[in-house]
Amino acid sequence: MKILNFEFDLVHQNPYASLYYNEEFQLAICKADQDYIPIAHFKSTFLFVSEMIKTKPIKHFAFDKRNLRTFHQPSMEWYFAVWKPEVKTEGLIHHYKILPSEPWFAKSVQAGKHEIFQKYGEDIVEGITITYVNTLEDVLETIQKTN
Repeated sequence: MKILNFEFDLVHQNPYASLYYNEEFQLAICKADQDYIPIAHFKSTFLFVSEMIKTKPIKHFAFDKRNLRTFHQPSMEWYFAVWKPEVKTEGLIHHYKILPSEPWFAKSVQAGKHEIFQKYGEDIVEGITITYVNTLEDVLETIQKTN
């Protein structure tokens, strides 16, 4: 995959999501390929990043959700409460989200985050930056501006 003339290697794929990596940007990208990612495939994709981060530098992670049409709270809870704190300890602290254009999806994300923060506290994302962008190009431009 090419973004702004930078090559990203496909490092993992299942029927629902693809994972790309570029060492120069220290960036992994998870791209939803279907309108729904079953939780087992969701977790296996993100756990692949957890393993990958032990051998490759990853400071940035983008989750391109534009193809999703189903919001799944249990996946989001695991992602926020378990996975993000785990990879934070390995140096992955910059997260970028690209949401589908449907306004209801953004509202579902906000409601889901509120529920997670009520259950776990907002400190589960302390030390992690979460930036919402519109495109993968925006992710690269943001990284370039901050480096």
